[in-house]
Amino acid sequence: MAATAQMQGSSWAGIEGASFHITPAAALLVVLNLLDGLFTLTFLQMNVAEELNPLMRVAYMHSPLSFMAVKITIVSLGLALLCLHRSMRLSQRAIQAGAALYTVIDIYHLAFLAHLVHQTVA
Repeated sequence: MAATAQMQGSSWAGIEGASFHITPAAALLVVLNLLDGLFTLTFLQMNVAEELNPLMRVAYMHSPLSFMAVKITIVSLGLALLCLHRSMRLSQRAIQAGAALYTVIDIYHLAFLAHLVHQTVA
């Protein structure tokens, strides 16, 4: 019985030996994705930017809430799969690459925001 309990504790969603674990890079990816969504949504609402991603454009045309829900869901599902397979080096690298990419995107958003503020002040 102890072996059965141990085996059940080591499997998640039917994947033997898998466990769900959030690394610092994964947590950062979630936060940076949320920031990207909020920045993008704000710029779209201000009519100072347009959404180039066709899927996200359709979601935004439906509603701002749909836009955020789709954005968060897509990234979160991908991240969940990567976290489940974090023992694979490629999964770890993909999570780190995603966090790095969203860091660059959010820095771009901050620079764009600074540009907008500078334009309004000047």
